[in-house]
Amino acid sequence: MPILNQPFQGQLGNVLIDKIENYDYSSLTIFSAFAKNSGVLRLKSSLEKFKKSTGHIKAFIGIDLDGTSYEALLNLFSLCDELYVIHSENISTTYHSKIYLLENATCAWCAIGSNNLTGGGLWTNFESTSIQEYSLPTQKSELDNIYSIINKYSDDSYICSTKIESINDINTLLDSNYINKEVSQKITTIKKRTIEKANQKKNHLFGSEKVSIPISITKERPRKLFSKAKTTTDVDFIVDLPTTTPAFTNEQFWFEMRKSTGGSRNILDLSKLGQIVEGSVIGTPYEYTDPHRMYGGVKFFEIDPEDTTREKDITINYLGKDYFPSTIKFAPNNGSWRIQLKGKPTDGTDELSKFGNRGDFVFKILVFEKITPDYYVLSLLDNSELDNIKSLSRVWGKNGSGAASKAYGML
Repeated sequence: MPILNQPFQGQLGNVLIDKIENYDYSSLTIFSAFAKNSGVLRLKSSLEKFKKSTGHIKAFIGIDLDGTSYEALLNLFSLCDELYVIHSENISTTYHSKIYLLENATCAWCAIGSNNLTGGGLWTNFESTSIQEYSLPTQKSELDNIYSIINKYSDDSYICSTKIESINDINTLLDSNYINKEVSQKITTIKKRTIEKANQKKNHLFGSEKVSIPISITKERPRKLFSKAKTTTDVDFIVDLPTTTPAFTNEQFWFEMRKSTGGSRNILDLSKLGQIVEGSVIGTPYEYTDPHRMYGGVKFFEIDPEDTTREKDITINYLGKDYFPSTIKFAPNNGSWRIQLKGKPTDGTDELSKFGNRGDFVFKILVFEKITPDYYVLSLLDNSELDNIKSLSRVWGKNGSGAASKAYGML
């Protein structure tokens, strides 16, 4: 029975992508206590290909302990053929399963362990997973316990499970405070960690494991995933996967929008350089030769600030939909970089610029999370949260020295 000890012997997210894309499975069932965009969107391309090839996706997601976000459920609803939310009103009972099951008529692949459907759970956390393959139908009975719980959670009469039939069902969970938006969860987490660090003694008793979420997944043809370890004695199996380029883990930047510019009120100014007000960029991609300054927001979108001839189109995931293209370019008339928040979704509904026309972006704080260099998640905070988000940022600065300068920072 192979055991995958993440991150030392591979990352379950990479293994799942390989299995979903390169093997001829017809159904995927996911059980996960937590779901965040950091995990869902890094699997999204693979899941879309799987569905396009007539694969069936079913997910049972928990909403306890503020571990699942509103946006993650929105994205899962568009990706899954069947989506269920599991929750018990008994505060001493938590839905905590983590199972990934792939099947076709002749075989099954199953990972059971501690990995949630999050960036941390699938890539950066210390996690352990038991992985087993089954020959079907000969060994089908060995999966009976999983089939049994699938049937239980799918049963309309089971009071701790509900099938998500529409986005309105997810909005009801949000309005009833069963789930929160990711940016609110992020702020709560940072506040908690700030308090914990303040109470912790200054002499560190442990070191730090450096693990990053991959920004791109190498696509290869089917290959053997597990092989006997030759140089290690305390490992059952190691994962034979290609090296990927790491990102600065969980990279999130926020920008003060104010009135916005452009007829559609959908243009966000991105600074080339900024003046640091609080915090430090040492050890990050935003470190500049002058220690009092840092690279601006355009660097977050992986554009050389000096290359003013460059234009870049990115995809923005907003409220569970992908919009493409939003264009980043240099505006010579005012000497600044900017991003045009626009682009069409695939379902034919309103373009992203329409939200600007309605005034959704003005006097807001725009928070972007990098999934890949071409794919970002957008969340909004009210401008009244500006002082709060400044205090919780690793670093923040202003894109100029005048009174009209706007703030931006890294969470």
